[in-house]
Amino acid sequence: MPINDFNGKALIIVSSTAQIEMFRLIVDYLDDYSIKFVNTEIFFMLPEMEYCFRRYGLDFMSIDNWSMEIVYEILRSENPDIIVTGHDQNPMDILFIKACNELGLPSLTVQDGLLAASRTINESFFYKLEYIFIPFRVLKLIFNPNRSFKYKINRLWFEYKYGGDYSFVYGHGDSSKIALFGDTVKNMLISEGVSSERLEVTGNSKFDNLIQFKDPLKKDFLKEKFEIPSDKKVILVLTQWFVEAGLWSKKDREYFIVEIAKACVNLKDVQLVIKLHPPYEKEADYREILKDLPISPLIYNFQSLHEIICISDVVVSVSSTAALEAMALNKPLLIINMDHGSKLFKDGGVLFIEKQDQILNALEKLLYHPHEFVNEDKMRQFVFNQAYIIDGNASKRISDLIREMVHDNRLVYSGIPSELNSIHVDGFPLSFHRIIFNLKKIFKENWSYYLGVGFILSLILLVVRG
Repeated sequence: MPINDFNGKALIIVSSTAQIEMFRLIVDYLDDYSIKFVNTEIFFMLPEMEYCFRRYGLDFMSIDNWSMEIVYEILRSENPDIIVTGHDQNPMDILFIKACNELGLPSLTVQDGLLAASRTINESFFYKLEYIFIPFRVLKLIFNPNRSFKYKINRLWFEYKYGGDYSFVYGHGDSSKIALFGDTVKNMLISEGVSSERLEVTGNSKFDNLIQFKDPLKKDFLKEKFEIPSDKKVILVLTQWFVEAGLWSKKDREYFIVEIAKACVNLKDVQLVIKLHPPYEKEADYREILKDLPISPLIYNFQSLHEIICISDVVVSVSSTAALEAMALNKPLLIINMDHGSKLFKDGGVLFIEKQDQILNALEKLLYHPHEFVNEDKMRQFVFNQAYIIDGNASKRISDLIREMVHDNRLVYSGIPSELNSIHVDGFPLSFHRIIFNLKKIFKENWSYYLGVGFILSLILLVVRG
């Protein structure tokens, strides 16, 4: 039975537009709560993030940089009953969770993407080892052309101060509870030593809208909307931001998309559609890659993922949550494991290949004989294990969990303590950091005024001393 705690307040910490999309559906079931989003993606996609907040009419704030004093200042001024994150290993997620644990506030991490459920304890150990080899990690960060100088400085400072305390393996953070997609990830985390008491299988709001796209009449309507002729079969490629994340080189991306495009050229009455991973990937990059090929792909970025999956006849991916959503809509799925990495989907009833020269043959199989090469029973079981029940109610289950956590904590918690000012951060009381924080804020908002005053005072001083 859901618990109604009126006038509750939740802070939702986000670092991607995908997290905003996920949480906005959950917020609809917390209409009696005060909700504020805290945007921590300030170095890469700030305009896109803030556009997304305004598009949905969400109350939000963007932080200035990564620091514990900012976290405490936000908690003091907002006085929330709970914080909710989409990740437990991003820098600011870690700091918010850490502060909440120190203050006795509950924190909930909502799984925001597909996890490699084949991950083992040994692999988790090697993830941790990566953070021991500091010089290599630092060099990788410094020479990543897709990250700004300000981001690199903040990330290096964060890891210097806090890196030794965290495993940086998703699910191994310190949040009070984690709301998971399905049983597969829950069992994986338990096998890695995470307490089962912290794990709640809820499904995810990402899948809630899928139900409306199972109507067979929807496909024809949407093909007309996207101006795709009804007699053309749609091959949909779901990309990943591997280049921007430093996992692929630009050559890897070019090779991947060119080989698929070449295969499509050799297929009759086919429309290639490319759905980018927002907000990181850019349409111009793909246009440049494909400019010399005799093909006219439709490339979408911020358009509805579910609508684009709905119009497809075959879906192609490397590995992504979107691929799982395609499976939930019973779409024939081709997984191209080009770097011989995760084999998560291999036993999921989909067509799984590891060589580029198999692409054309695989697409032909799925376009013209899908039932011979796709195991629908295995697909359904895979989707259930990964995403639980897709019934349109995951958002409500997560909102009920938030209410329950707030209710239980209110029995022993009475708000941000008055002695918060006595907490020391980096050897100084929080009250000292608040003074510095406010001075920096004032100067940032009025920098031209203070720069002018400083210039005039310098001139006066020169005249007096001259």
